[in-house]
Amino acid sequence: MNLLISALATGLGSGYLKPAPGTWGSLLGLGIYYLCPVSLLGIIIAIFLGVYICQRGEEILREKDSPKIVWDEIVGIWIALWNIPLTYYPLAFILFRLFDIKKFYFIDKLQKYPGGLGIMLDDLAAGLVTRIIIGLLLFL
Repeated sequence: MNLLISALATGLGSGYLKPAPGTWGSLLGLGIYYLCPVSLLGIIIAIFLGVYICQRGEEILREKDSPKIVWDEIVGIWIALWNIPLTYYPLAFILFRLFDIKKFYFIDKLQKYPGGLGIMLDDLAAGLVTRIIIGLLLFL
């Protein structure tokens, strides 16, 4: 079971890639979404599973908020990509990485929650902010 959790938490090992493991995890998430768009229900399930996966990933890796854990980036980019046209994928990727890396305003506060919840929340917020911006662009 630890092998499965570790594989999921590290994005099938993409979290070990350098530099910027979060970017590699986001690219994996984008690729998965491109090949098999994830439904809103699938994203919600991945969020709840992600809290557990990231918490266990920390324990297995013995490293608090390890950069090797990229499940949060995978699910965050799915939120950003949810139900948008393919032509907006590059913009979604760039905005998501910007908000994930810079952690503007409230996004930074969310990562201070302990364990898997803290690991997940900042990326979920980055994905949501990205999706809102793209939604506004599509509306205009």
